[in-house]
Amino acid sequence: MAPISNVEIEKNLLKYFQETLSNQDIKYSRPPVLFKSGRDIRTYRFRLTGVPEEYSKGLVLRLYPDKSSPLIPHFEKILLNTLREEGLPVPQAFFAESENDFLFAPFLVMEECPGDVLFDINSLSQQPYMQAARFLLSGIGPIARKLANVAIELHAVPSDRLLERFRPLNFQVEQSSLNGRLYHLYKRVQNARLIGLEEGIVWLISHGPPEPENPVVCHGNLNPNNIRIKDDRISGILNWSMDTILIGDPAYELGRTSASFKCFVPHVSQSLIGLTFGVGKRFSKQFLLNYQQQNPVDKKHIEYFEMLWCIDLATSAAETIIGLTHIYKKEFEEAKIDLYKSAANAVEMFVNTTGVPVKLPMLRR
Repeated sequence: MAPISNVEIEKNLLKYFQETLSNQDIKYSRPPVLFKSGRDIRTYRFRLTGVPEEYSKGLVLRLYPDKSSPLIPHFEKILLNTLREEGLPVPQAFFAESENDFLFAPFLVMEECPGDVLFDINSLSQQPYMQAARFLLSGIGPIARKLANVAIELHAVPSDRLLERFRPLNFQVEQSSLNGRLYHLYKRVQNARLIGLEEGIVWLISHGPPEPENPVVCHGNLNPNNIRIKDDRISGILNWSMDTILIGDPAYELGRTSASFKCFVPHVSQSLIGLTFGVGKRFSKQFLLNYQQQNPVDKKHIEYFEMLWCIDLATSAAETIIGLTHIYKKEFEEAKIDLYKSAANAVEMFVNTTGVPVKLPMLRR
């Protein structure tokens, strides 16, 4: 089935609200506008009139691929609203629907968070070199500190309450545990016959840390692009996904964030490439230092989850190279990050740390 068009979304989403809220006078004050489409999830901003006050502000529609599990929007609604009740600045989720007669795919409607991204490294390409360099050298510290504080606040949320609310959806904790993540990654490597990454999977399986006594909720993609800030305060933690969330070791969060800053190659001007690479390592170090000062975590565990992230990214790049999927390329292009160069850095980091000779398929130009 072909994905629903933007025109159909505008028409059918309005019908959904009119019927759900039993009010034919509901109209758009701002029709849906697509602003993100990574991993085949299309995200739209819109605004309504003639609705109760709680729905009258900016809203966001997350439309999942029609092949997605119909439970995903319900999981994410429970997740967001539970974290919000615990005092975290996350958007309130209003409507979660499985496949239906309106948009023909699972979807979630939530509030739009105000503010700007905490930091977008790609914006530096639009600045003079010296101005961008000064920011990279002096402005990284406060950003790393804010991001570390977000992680600490998130990891303080009791995970048992969230698991209890997931239970009616037949959620098994293994689905968002380390073993669950390893099994999913193993199946991806096997199904795509990524021979060059198989030894990396073996290393990850044999070196995994024990499950923690007190598991925490991890975002799994905690970076400045997913944080909104307004009046120097965090106004939103965004882009939650069941693909990356883990209930387990806080080192998972730290390792993934740290490794991404060490390896990602952004699409910035050539003159800034070397500087951004050095700053990425500096950001990683300061982020971990700020977190560890308040909430110590085993450094060996952090290193392990850095390695898990490296093989995860390498698998995404390899699946793209062999033509198995296009979703990762699309996601990275939207984020203005070079998928293949970043994956090559991840492979190099894994080999240098573990001594295990993994490699990517040859990229066809």
